[in-house]
Amino acid sequence: MKKANWSRKKFLLVAGLSLIGFHFGSMLVNFAAKKSVQSHSEAKKT
Repeated sequence: MKKANWSRKKFLLVAGLSLIGFHFGSMLVNFAAKKSVQSHSEAKKT
């Protein structure tokens, strides 16, 4: 019983960490895309 509860906690921890990692990764990709678009539009102007 104790072991099952522990594995469930571990699963929740892993799921939470992966969710945070996915969120952070998508934010990073979004930021990089915006930056590349900005530099691209600036290059077009000149």
